[in-house]
Amino acid sequence: MLIKIKNLKLTTILGVHAWEENVNREIIINAEIETKDVSSLSSDDIKDTIDYDILILKIKNLVVSRRFKLIEKMTAEIMREIMEDPRISRCKLEVDKVGVIADVDSFSVTLERHG
Repeated sequence: MLIKIKNLKLTTILGVHAWEENVNREIIINAEIETKDVSSLSSDDIKDTIDYDILILKIKNLVVSRRFKLIEKMTAEIMREIMEDPRISRCKLEVDKVGVIADVDSFSVTLERHG
């Protein structure tokens, strides 16, 4: 089963330059989360699936509580949070840093991990 998080928009401090230390940046997170556990399809019970409310809360807490210089490190830490659930067999994660340079919508890093 594939669970997707689409366009989770958060604001954080992110960057290597001194002037970026006081600039709130929008980031956009997209994730494809695969699980082999399909028991929720018949049980209709939240305990039988990946609770995306809890997962999104973990991601939000990580992003707002930590100061990252590199989007690569932020993406790796978000991936680590996601992959803590042993039911997750694979995750493809993309994090975009929006509005960094004129004429560019965003820069992004994509990671994929198998559990």
